[in-house]
Amino acid sequence: MKSKYFKTFILTLLLSTSYFVSSAQIGIATDKPQGMLDVQNSNLAGIVFPKAALTSSIIAFPVLNPQGGNLAEGTVVFNTNNTSTGNNDVYPGIYAWDGAKWTPQYLIEQAETYEQSGLDFRPTFSGGFVDIPGLGSGTQFTANYTGTYRVKANFNFGAGKLLPSSNGDVRMQTQEGYFRFIFDGSSNNIYTHAYSLHNNELLAADQFEDSFRHDSSLVLYLDLDAGTTYDFRLQIDVHSSTGFENSGNSGDGRAHVGIGIPCTVEFTYLEEN
Repeated sequence: MKSKYFKTFILTLLLSTSYFVSSAQIGIATDKPQGMLDVQNSNLAGIVFPKAALTSSIIAFPVLNPQGGNLAEGTVVFNTNNTSTGNNDVYPGIYAWDGAKWTPQYLIEQAETYEQSGLDFRPTFSGGFVDIPGLGSGTQFTANYTGTYRVKANFNFGAGKLLPSSNGDVRMQTQEGYFRFIFDGSSNNIYTHAYSLHNNELLAADQFEDSFRHDSSLVLYLDLDAGTTYDFRLQIDVHSSTGFENSGNSGDGRAHVGIGIPCTVEFTYLEEN
């Protein structure tokens, strides 16, 4: 009889204890939890989220609701997969299911800048389109994410040295050209020009002023695919050098590219498609 009562007592104690644990706050490494779940670690460890290889941001599978039915909103996993289909791609990191799609719980960002190598590149008038050093043939950009990128090409141009003018004269002349930005086979030409001055008045005899910097830029918004590498290049063509030393083909008569600051090409990820 005692054995029967003892077994009944133990069973009752276990049931009451289980109920207490399931209905109380849970603390890990703390005996005073301040929420439904309070995890402390003394800066020695972290929480490892359940891992899943997601295939799309709009497909819940392979994550399932253990009770059946739709996946519960607020379900959180660490995605281990990296897709590059061009639509609804996912990348390694923590995601939460909002009932319709997986939303990343981290910043998705990419910003890269490519610079002209060396300042004051001196192209010639008769050279046609030539590559700007450091931004020429073979330059590539790889998109980390699928979506819209802002691509901004920044360039600056200066005129070379004028031919001397007669005594008592002040001359001003423009040197002109085109920057060309080629991205993934598509070309964009941007007109540029800059002034050069020669002052040969009696009180300011034989003064030359050139390298007045003219800044310009080109901004494109392009839809790129994750994992894809794109070729690009930046070029310059000087097409007008009348009145400049050696017709802009040698010496100080040549134009200037990258005066004080280099030409650059910037890539910035903005948003999903």
